[in-house]
Amino acid sequence: MRALALHGHFYQPPREDPWLDDVLLDPSAAPAHDWNERVAVECYRPNRAARLVDAEGRIVAIVDNYRHLSFNVGPTLHGWIERHDPVLDRHIKGADRQGGGAMAQAYNHMILPLASERDRLTQIRWGLADFRHRFGRPSEGFWLPETAVDEATLDDLALCGVSFVLLAPHQCAAVSPPRGPWTETPQGRGLDVTRPYRVDLPSGRSITAIFYHGPLAQALAFGDLLKNGDALAEALLEALPSGREEPSLLTVAVDGETFGHHHKFGEMALSRAFRLLYGSRGDTCVTTPAAFLAEHRVTWQARILPRSSWSCAHGLERWRSDCGCRTGGDPSWHQRWRGPLRQALDALKGAVDEAFSSLEPLVGDVWRFRDEAVALYLTGRHSPRESFLAQRLGDFDEVRRLSIRTLLEAQRMAMFMYTSCGWFFNDVAGIETAQIIAYALRACDLLHQATGRDVLPDLLRDLSKAEGNRPDLPDGAAVARSLLPRKRDLARIAAESALAEKEKVYYAFDLDKREQSLRSGEFRLRLATVTLRDRRTGKTWQGETACLSQGALDDVCRLREGPPSPSRELNRLFYEGDLLELSRRLEADYPLGPWRMADLPPDEGRALAFDRTRRAQERYAAQAEAVTDDSRRLLVQLHLMEAAPPAYLKASAELALEHRLASLIEGTRALDLLQEGSPLADLLEEAHALGCRPELALLAPRLAEELRQLIRRSRLKGDSEGFSLADRALTRARHLSIDMDVTRLQNETWRALETERNLLGDDLLRLADHLGFAVPRPYQTS
Repeated sequence: MRALALHGHFYQPPREDPWLDDVLLDPSAAPAHDWNERVAVECYRPNRAARLVDAEGRIVAIVDNYRHLSFNVGPTLHGWIERHDPVLDRHIKGADRQGGGAMAQAYNHMILPLASERDRLTQIRWGLADFRHRFGRPSEGFWLPETAVDEATLDDLALCGVSFVLLAPHQCAAVSPPRGPWTETPQGRGLDVTRPYRVDLPSGRSITAIFYHGPLAQALAFGDLLKNGDALAEALLEALPSGREEPSLLTVAVDGETFGHHHKFGEMALSRAFRLLYGSRGDTCVTTPAAFLAEHRVTWQARILPRSSWSCAHGLERWRSDCGCRTGGDPSWHQRWRGPLRQALDALKGAVDEAFSSLEPLVGDVWRFRDEAVALYLTGRHSPRESFLAQRLGDFDEVRRLSIRTLLEAQRMAMFMYTSCGWFFNDVAGIETAQIIAYALRACDLLHQATGRDVLPDLLRDLSKAEGNRPDLPDGAAVARSLLPRKRDLARIAAESALAEKEKVYYAFDLDKREQSLRSGEFRLRLATVTLRDRRTGKTWQGETACLSQGALDDVCRLREGPPSPSRELNRLFYEGDLLELSRRLEADYPLGPWRMADLPPDEGRALAFDRTRRAQERYAAQAEAVTDDSRRLLVQLHLMEAAPPAYLKASAELALEHRLASLIEGTRALDLLQEGSPLADLLEEAHALGCRPELALLAPRLAEELRQLIRRSRLKGDSEGFSLADRALTRARHLSIDMDVTRLQNETWRALETERNLLGDDLLRLADHLGFAVPRPYQTS
């Protein structure tokens, strides 16, 4: 038996803002909202539905690569996927149920051999718990961040029940056949990577190591092997041993982002390779390491090269010294900042650990308690969060519960600040390094809240020794100071939620709000009593907010803390007094602040700006409609003469038509609007007469979703008329130049084609042709 396993390490560093606990707008990821979203668009989503195309570029099959891969999804990335793309989350879990290829990973990608023993164990246990919670089964294997390894790490993995790990070939020091002599394998030379090896550990435990094929992984990740799926399949088959009776397993491991993000259309080449590999003759099969090990006993032994990794030629130095390994940046830049950065974080971690250890009289073994506290971060329908809070903290009063949860959150932030990407790149001011420094600042905040101890000055002093390369941000302390404006206490959160006009939830905070709004035209005063609670720590803020707005983007918010104290004086001043008098009274009654729109996160500021713009358009739509009615004959006749109308008249007509189109879309099914004689047809006819072309892109998202649901219903019910209706709607949409994303329509149609493989109806085939599938010639429409 000759088995092949391709492993994808799907991972992004945690990018959540430490104070708000969500990923904010990142202009460097444009045109996407942030880097998680960008990589999801380019890689994670395409791999669940990779297109196999013919020579003409038409789809012949859609392949879920996750079903055939061995893979791991970093827990913090998977949490983001669960929140922002539940469809992808569902498909990844479903792929594991069918293919069994998933395995766990250390929780936030900490370099485990550089961690303390208790942090290493927590990272392993949190990673395993997160995997079990998401996939509903224990993980046999474990992905080590950067494959960084030593015997202590392997021993901890074995202690936690892990059966195997994947390593680079140069991480093997020596091998031995059953009852045979040891042979050294320097830099992987002489190592047969097509067999698994047992690694015996000092504790008496053991674990299996699978060494991936180095040259193939290099060619996949950094070469041209993903340019052609046929070449990839051929290279994999050629690397398999021949003429050997012993079962063999050839594993190739790369970053999962290789397939689509690093190499455009890499997911398509991968799906083509899988198709060819499954069709290959002989005793070759595609499998996963777990499936192979379940069937075959490991007989050879190996010794690992201690304190080694797959991405640093100097062992683990990339994460603590200026070893020369780096990615990007000016070639003259140094990385001498790495050591001082780690030392600064170690000092902060010591202070956080000292405070956490003081909880022992309350919770017993604090490190076991921290291991169990992963329950607080396991989300979804079956989250054990509330059960953990009730069982472990239910007997404490509110003050002690708050202290315990605050120090637990400080521990989480203190682990996040060791995420490996913070050292991987070229400068201390890089995005990834700034992110871990932000986690350090948040850990300082939490420690101060729980104990009153202010360690921020010490952190800044230590970070000043981490000297970088940029004149504007010359060291770690400068980077930290540049991040200080992002710090948010609960008062600022309350002000932001009021400015953003949130009612129930604002990022990681729950709101209980009662609001009164005074209005005179666009001049508004919004007064509210607010109780705000941080879901992570349970800390609350109670008080009143006052937001004054003149209708543009110049809102001002002020606060006062404490129980409500109603006053009728503001009502009188708003309607009877002058603006200066009102402002003075607000300053006196609401002493905290002011906060302005510029204080909002960019996402909230943009959303509010869009809403204000939309409302302004709605206010002037009636005027635009009146101008258009008054000038209708003129506009029509100018269009017939092919003469340009005055800009004012053209703008009025376009605004009036856009407003009517938006109202149509909001109140009518998109599919109904495509019918002949629909209100949309009348509007388009009028627009043409006026010389206008309404922007129908507004219709595209809703139309695409309605078509997807129609195709799905037709597939489940075997209703060919539904396929015909979808086909006609697509034809009409193209005639109207409505540019839709048809990806999910294609996915749904492929499921129908697979379901009806032996009884393909004409309507389904015509729909498939419209959506770009390769179909028999009689059904081709173009």
